[in-house]
Amino acid sequence: MDVKRATENLSCPVCYQLFKNPKYLPCYHSYCEECLEKMVLQYRITCPECRQETMIPEGGVKNLANNFFINRMVDELVLKRKVEGEEEVKCDVCDEDDPVVVYCIDCSLFQCQFCHEAHKRDKRSRGHNMIPLAELKSTKDLPLQAKVNIPLCKDHDEQLKYYCETCEQLVCMYCTVKGHTGHSHDTVKKIAETHRRRLSEVTAPVEDIIRGLSEARNNIDIMKNKLKEQGDEVNRTIDQYYDNLVQKLMEQKKLLKQRVHDMVSQNEKVMSAQLDQVEFTQAEVLSVKQLKDTMQKSSDQELMSAKNQVTHAMQRITVNYKQLNAQLVQSDTVAFVPTEITFPQFGQVFTRTTDINPCISTAANLPRSSLVWQKVQFVIKTYSCSGSRCTKGGSKILLQFESVSVEVTAAQVVDNDDGSYIASFVATKPGKLKIIVSINGEQIKGSPFIISVCRNYSSVSEPSKILNIDGSMGEMWGVAFGVGGIWAATDFSNHCVYIFDNHDQLIRKFGGLGSSNGQFTNPCGITFDSKNFLYVADCANHRVQKFNVQGNYLLHFGTKGSANGQLNFPVGVVVRNDKLYISEQDNHRISVFYCDGRFWQVISRKRIPVKLPYDLTFSNNHQLFVVDYSLHCVHSYSPNTQKAVKFGTEGSKWGQLKDPCSLVTDESGLILVADTGNHRVSIFDEDGSCVHCFGSLGLDDGQFSRPRGIALSPNGSIYVSDSRNNRIQVFTSC
Repeated sequence: MDVKRATENLSCPVCYQLFKNPKYLPCYHSYCEECLEKMVLQYRITCPECRQETMIPEGGVKNLANNFFINRMVDELVLKRKVEGEEEVKCDVCDEDDPVVVYCIDCSLFQCQFCHEAHKRDKRSRGHNMIPLAELKSTKDLPLQAKVNIPLCKDHDEQLKYYCETCEQLVCMYCTVKGHTGHSHDTVKKIAETHRRRLSEVTAPVEDIIRGLSEARNNIDIMKNKLKEQGDEVNRTIDQYYDNLVQKLMEQKKLLKQRVHDMVSQNEKVMSAQLDQVEFTQAEVLSVKQLKDTMQKSSDQELMSAKNQVTHAMQRITVNYKQLNAQLVQSDTVAFVPTEITFPQFGQVFTRTTDINPCISTAANLPRSSLVWQKVQFVIKTYSCSGSRCTKGGSKILLQFESVSVEVTAAQVVDNDDGSYIASFVATKPGKLKIIVSINGEQIKGSPFIISVCRNYSSVSEPSKILNIDGSMGEMWGVAFGVGGIWAATDFSNHCVYIFDNHDQLIRKFGGLGSSNGQFTNPCGITFDSKNFLYVADCANHRVQKFNVQGNYLLHFGTKGSANGQLNFPVGVVVRNDKLYISEQDNHRISVFYCDGRFWQVISRKRIPVKLPYDLTFSNNHQLFVVDYSLHCVHSYSPNTQKAVKFGTEGSKWGQLKDPCSLVTDESGLILVADTGNHRVSIFDEDGSCVHCFGSLGLDDGQFSRPRGIALSPNGSIYVSDSRNNRIQVFTSC
């Protein structure tokens, strides 16, 4: 125990001292009883930490709930302090000052030598665990525990060792026979065990909630930092934008002022020249005036001699004056007339709280499935955080696609400029497709979306190829594909297996009628594992045999019977996660073995209520599908949830089945069923709805007579074993 840290954690938030008789408030915050007494105001206490108000119970603060846990922790802390020498150690038994020599762990008491001797002599404490004080101080990890102080009954002054479950309160022995007669009560120790388990169950989510809150807090901190960074970046962008505007305005201001300077300078030059002319003419006028004044006093002779000179001067002055008057600048004003401008909004600042909120924006009309090369189109509707529809476009809509097999082309988003957008794409390959739709970098409500891109089986009717190996095939049953396009088929009536290459050329044939290793009696289902080992349901021999692709026998498992590890007419086989699932016709069950032949488990009829299971297969999403020959249906079973459903009823109408023998699922989850009694192939979606049928009774190409097996090649071609027509027909889908 870290004493310093423990002291901080066990200190009252009000007095900052170790808790003394701590009491709970309903908000679960604890304080010393004395501190709570000081906080009482008008029969109420306001919690200093969460501000929740609490009414004082009748009898005062002392009747608030005791925090026994903190009290005990304080006692343990004090005990630790004494051991480590931070507090004086005195004998807990007597009042003498004799030195302490020993500590009794069972009684949680320090004892002097005299009390220790008495403690050892007492029968009740003779076997207690006594540790010398010196040894106690030198030991780091002793199991120190403070003595548990059992509270006393306020009515009888007896220890509260019982608990009344009827009243949900601690009681003493006298209370059980007086005030709680007929109630359900027992010792605290016994009842506490049950309640400790219940409390453990109730508080089990605490760690998850703490982690969730911690993650939420971290996310909020991240968002706060991100928001601050975005705010700083927006401010920088605004500064840069308006700095550019100011720079352009300053450039225009400089240009206008230069024009003013040029205009003033030009007029100043003209006016300076005019001023020179005025001053020259003014000087001449003053000379003439001076001559005029002189002539008033001159003689006649002097006047007549100067007459011509004065006349010519006045004529010149008059002409100059008229010219000067005409050339004078008419305006001495240089003015700036501002253009009245209503400034536009040069930008907008927005957050999701006032604008588009991707989290409540939706995708409408997005189908759960589509066909290969079919254009998928849906509408994205945007909403503001207030929940109202957005009426303007301009948001950045992004479509992302994730899939193992599906390829997408021609993806685009069209802005309707009314808050809605039309998204579309075309898938060129089948499978499960995940579509992630985001607005301004955040995913919309419901994203990611999953749709199934299905092969277009609607055009399937005529076979692209018919295989009969020169007419030597008998009643063909199981068909299965391995790695690299290699495939195999079982011949029910000729008791053999054919193996073909990826060009449908026969590689080898092996087997023959019998029960020896490598021989068969009516082989039915067939399957490959990931290593291209071949498993054949040797039906009438009540076993499954394992071969390599060269047809060499490796092992077999199963003997006739109904016990675990035994088989009774196995018909269908499929490998999943290195385990072989086998449908047993007469045991009405699914048995599961390891691929080395060891038995694993039985999936009984309680889980999958089959009657005559003929074949089984797994879809890409781990669903197990079992075809039931007798009930004319398909069972769907989830190994994870152990939930089973079924679809199909007996009949020949669309979506009905009759004596189905085999089935397979494609990349998108469609289920193809060899509908044997109806002489056709029926195709269903994952919900059990029929999407297409092809085939009818007959001998012509595309017709069937009791088709028993069905498989899909890597390129999506459908291989159907046409048993009574002794052939395998191949159909190509888009």
